[in-house]
Formats: sequence, C-alpha cells, structure tokens
Amino acid sequence: MELSLLQLTIAALVTAGIVYSVIPLLIKVAYYKDLYDKPDGERKLHDRYISSLGGVAIFIGLFIGYALSGYADHLTGFGYLSAALVMLFFTGLKDDLIGLSPNKKLAVELATGLLIIFGCNAMIGNFHGVFGAGEVPLYLSIPVTLFTVIVIMNAYNLIDGIDGLAGGIGMIASLFLAVGFYSAGQMPLMILALFTSVALLGFLLHNFHPANIFMGDTGSLVVGFLLAFLTVKYIGLSEIRDFSMIYSDASAILPVAFLAIPLYDTLTVFMKRLARGDGPFTPGRDHVHHQLLEIGFSQRQTAVMLYLVTILIGLLAISISHLNNNIVLGVIILSMVTFLPTTGYKRAFFKKTGLIDIERYFTYKERKTEREAHRSAERIQKKHQEPEQVS
Repeated sequence: MELSLLQLTIAALVTAGIVYSVIPLLIKVAYYKDLYDKPDGERKLHDRYISSLGGVAIFIGLFIGYALSGYADHLTGFGYLSAALVMLFFTGLKDDLIGLSPNKKLAVELATGLLIIFGCNAMIGNFHGVFGAGEVPLYLSIPVTLFTVIVIMNAYNLIDGIDGLAGGIGMIASLFLAVGFYSAGQMPLMILALFTSVALLGFLLHNFHPANIFMGDTGSLVVGFLLAFLTVKYIGLSEIRDFSMIYSDASAILPVAFLAIPLYDTLTVFMKRLARGDGPFTPGRDHVHHQLLEIGFSQRQTAVMLYLVTILIGLLAISISHLNNNIVLGVIILSMVTFLPTTGYKRAFFKKTGLIDIERYFTYKERKTEREAHRSAERIQKKHQEPEQVS
C-alpha cells in the first residue's frame, strides 16, 4: 500500500489544526454555558474556572485526520474501533458535563474492550517468557486483555492532574509505539499512533501551564483507550520478523516502559491508600506529580521532568531489549523507583548527605503557597466589594 507523503502530511496538519482551532471555540461555549472545571481549594490545583472540554477537540481532530490519511480502511476492524471510541466519547462527555457513576463508566470500558477483542482481533496471545509465561489460551486471553485495557485507561486518567502532564505523556508514549509499528511494517497502526501524538500536540499548545483548557474525561477515556488498544496490538509484534530483528521478543515488555509514569503512579497510589486503610479509588493528593509539587517544583518543571523520565526509561528499555524479558522488566522497575518519588527515602538520603538542599525546596514551596493564598484572598475580597449606594 503506497500512499503519498503529501497526503499524510496534509492529514497530520488537519489533525493538529482542527484540535488547535476548535479549542478556542470550546472555551467560548464553556463561557456562555458555564461549563467549567471549578477550583475547590483542596485537590484541584488551578485557581481559575477552566473548561474541561478539550477531549472534544482531540476526538474530532484525530477522527477526521486519521480518516483522511488513507490508512483507516486498511486497519482491521476500524468500524469496531470507531464504535468503541464514539461510546467512550459520549460517556466521557456526560461525565464532564453532569457526572457519571464509576460503575457505569466501567461497564462502558468493558464493552469497548470486548469490541476491539472480537472486532479488531486485539488480544494478548503471548507473554514471550515474562515470568516464564508463553502462549496464552483463548479462555485466558480475553480476561487478560480486558484487564490490560481497563488498567491502562484508568491509569492514564489518574495522571491527568496537572497542566500538560497527561497530554505530554500520551504524546511520547504514542511516538514510541509508532516507531515499533513502523519497524514491524504495520503502517495503519503506525499512522494511528502517530496521529494520536499529533492530536495531543495540538491540544498541548493550549494545555501546557498555564492551561486554557483541560482534556477532561472525554479526552482521557478516548486517549487512554487508544493507548490501550495500541499496546495490546504492540504486544504481538515480536511474532513479526522485522520487529524481532531489532527488539528481539521484548514487545510484551516495552509498553511498560512507554507507559511507566501512569502505571507506576497507579500502583504506588493504590498501595499507599490500601496501607492507610482507604479505598484504592479514594481521592487524594498522593500522586507522583503531587509529590513533586510538594518538594517545590512548579507545574511546568514537574511536567517536563516526567516527560524526560518517560523518554529515558523508554530509550533504556529499547537499548537492552535483546536481553531476557524478565531482566528488562527488572531494569524498568528499578528505573521507576530510582527516578520517581517513592516513600521519601531518596529525599532523606539527599538531605543526610547534603547532596541536595531539600529544605530549600520545602521553604520555597511554603512561601509560594502563602503567596497564592494571599492573592486568592485578595481576589475574593475584591469580588465581594460593592460600590456605596448614594441615596
């Protein structure tokens, strides 16, 4: 299948252009219809009314752009994938506008997972030696695939806590996945992954701190599902000779590196909450990005730092992909623990050795919090001041 580079370039520009240009319109709609994500002074970090309809632009731009690329018709089960994305779009939109119970969202996630399993033949059929596991029988493949899809979707949703983080991590992960599909000659999947990153780039131009719009559940469900679908497809690439010549049989492990931030964050957050006796889905400020903010990093610094960690872990995993998969997985996990916040033992070590002035960061954070609280109090006071009535 030979399609012109010009057509792909135009389709990519259309994708980014639609996302970038539709967002200001969505912001206006949110202004007139009062459709804002409003600050609560507790968990939410923003202090302004900000629209959470960014996912609408991502969905529209990606859908149109991929259709124009010429590769959509060559993707196995594209109709089923489209149906799943439409279901998730309206589910997320309802959740952003009026709210939706977790059980109903989970039911939709399960339904969309089944759509790609049976409609797109997206199933995990081989673990390629991870923990000694090889081929997976069909009766196990379906629940394992469903579990993988649900975990990735919800993990991606959970990192959408500061400006630019979810969009940037999704863009980087999509690019890593696109390179693997290109190596395997899977062009329809490569273009889908590439256009996902392009759509997220158009979104990031409005979402990087200080954000003008959030992706909301509409965006996190759609993008998280696409990352899950692409991951499931990626896991089977080691059976393709062109891929295995470069990456050996590491296709089952490399996505863990590409999605290191959301997977690590979800696992550590759940462990901390269960250790405290809380439910795993109890809201809190114990995510990786919250910990970095508490140390004293700004939202911009935190997002960029986690971008770099994702790239570093991804490249490291690729560079050692010829080793045994269990060794590669061990290196990935060790890298996560080394580069990402854990329980504070690394900070305690740096403080004890004097390699980093930890106290300076905490002092900075306290001063910054005090300044923000003072500015917020001033805004509230001005808002409630009324001119004197002249009788």
